Amino acid sequence: MLRSLKHPSIVEYKQVVADDDNCDIYVVMEYVEYDLHEYMKTPLSLVEVKRLMRELLEGVRFLHRSRVMHRDLKPSNVLVNSKGDLKICDFGMSRHFPTASDPLCSPLVCTLWYRAPELLLGSCTYLAAVDMWSVGCIMAEFFLRKVLFRGESEIQQLGIIISTVLDQPRDQLHDKFDAATSSTGGPVLTEIGFDLLCQLLAYDPQNRISAQDALDHEWFHE
Repeated sequence: MLRSLKHPSIVEYKQVVADDDNCDIYVVMEYVEYDLHEYMKTPLSLVEVKRLMRELLEGVRFLHRSRVMHRDLKPSNVLVNSKGDLKICDFGMSRHFPTASDPLCSPLVCTLWYRAPELLLGSCTYLAAVDMWSVGCIMAEFFLRKVLFRGESEIQQLGIIISTVLDQPRDQLHDKFDAATSSTGGPVLTEIGFDLLCQLLAYDPQNRISAQDALDHEWFHE
């Protein structure tokens, strides 16, 4: 699959190499110095966060237009090179969109902290919105400097999501981001940025924003 995915925000496939006995096969990809998990530990300006989010969304938009779901987006599966260019990697859980002949998808995908609620509920008929949830979790991490939903089991993870997204008043959630900015000195999540985050983290996948609509969001232009 990776061989056919050519985009500036997708890590570049180079070749497949086998050892002399053809017992081991290695996929060679472009060298990228950092992953986003490590890169986030350095102070980032709001301009840098917006640029990285834009590049991430452009890569996800390309995947979805290619009818591919990544299904494991998280900071350690997003790379950043020495020039600051973002590259999505690790397509081990990826698959093409379901079809009439292959309509069902496994819910046992995506790292727990970045897993959409419909996956936690066992849905086998999900679509690209699962990736958009993960993008929302990554966006939150840029501002909080920590994981937003940090459960230790599927049941606990779903409970944390419900209490945060459904039960908690919206302004209280935004206050958490303001407090994080005050303690870390990081970039401020504006009301407009918070609106984008809420659309990425919509509990109902039918209401979750698409990659294209996210790129068109006012936050990138304020």
